[in-house]
Amino acid sequence: MVFLFSACKTEPDAQAVKKEVLNIHDKLMMDGEKVVKNKMKLDSVLKSDKIKLTDDSLKVADLIARLNKADEGMMDWMHFFKEDFKGKNKQEDLEYYKSQMVKVRQVEDSYIKVTRESDSVLKVYNVLPANQMHMEHHKH
Repeated sequence: MVFLFSACKTEPDAQAVKKEVLNIHDKLMMDGEKVVKNKMKLDSVLKSDKIKLTDDSLKVADLIARLNKADEGMMDWMHFFKEDFKGKNKQEDLEYYKSQMVKVRQVEDSYIKVTRESDSVLKVYNVLPANQMHMEHHKH
């Protein structure tokens, strides 16, 4: 019996992996808007008189650079991603979309990390992060 179960085990097909990659992409498009908005808000903080210490200015400038890098990572991935990839066979298609899954997950991880950090820094300077802005408007 155990042999039959292991023999029946199937990998997901290329279309299923492709669909998941595209779902992550769609979510990242919305996350990307937040990355850009947080970057703009941090840029305003940097240009304002809210920051008193040079070290803090440098930290905010570094965070802006990392937000830019995360956004560029997404743009690079999108530029090279081939949604209609066709390999020589189904296995090649599957391998392509699996490799894209790894890459898009790396983009997702960088977005999550830099967004959380920028949200925290914005709160320190009493600036609402992008996603909380909309919620505040709806309370009125």
